[in-house]
Amino acid sequence: MAIDTSRQLQRLVDLLPPGARILDAGCGSGRDLTQMARLGFEPVGVDASVGLARIARRNSGCPVHVGDLRSLAFEDASFDGVWAMASLLHIERSELPDVLSSFSHILRPGGVMFASVKRGTDDVRDDTGRWFTLYDEDSWADHLRAAGLRVIEVIGEPASRNAVGGKTGPGWISSLARR
Repeated sequence: MAIDTSRQLQRLVDLLPPGARILDAGCGSGRDLTQMARLGFEPVGVDASVGLARIARRNSGCPVHVGDLRSLAFEDASFDGVWAMASLLHIERSELPDVLSSFSHILRPGGVMFASVKRGTDDVRDDTGRWFTLYDEDSWADHLRAAGLRVIEVIGEPASRNAVGGKTGPGWISSLARR
């Protein structure tokens, strides 16, 4: 099932200068990198999976680094934007402050970060064994502020029914914050 992220991406790029350099943190197969490049931006991807990084490079034609979001190797103030679509939800709660702080540091002054996480109050493991750290809107906004970011918006979406298997899963939180 293809996921359309164009609405969320548009919210980020509307706040960035033309040709901005954007880090796609947890770029997966490069779907969003491709879209950013088509829009005239300078996207750079990072993913922990060597295989996905290879696919993202091939699919997008963009530079893609293999790396862990918990130890980014980018210089301070080297990006205008950070795009963290459904990647931070796999970071343990205790490690999130350091990850968000590193995002804040790699953003140029005035830079903008988009992030989406699953909505809820507990940490869960799904049927496939993947780990998800869930947040409510207030605690997510508090994490952004603690990392030195100014919250632009935090939007909670209700729980949704999974098209595969019919299970109801947690909703999402989408956020924009500025350094």
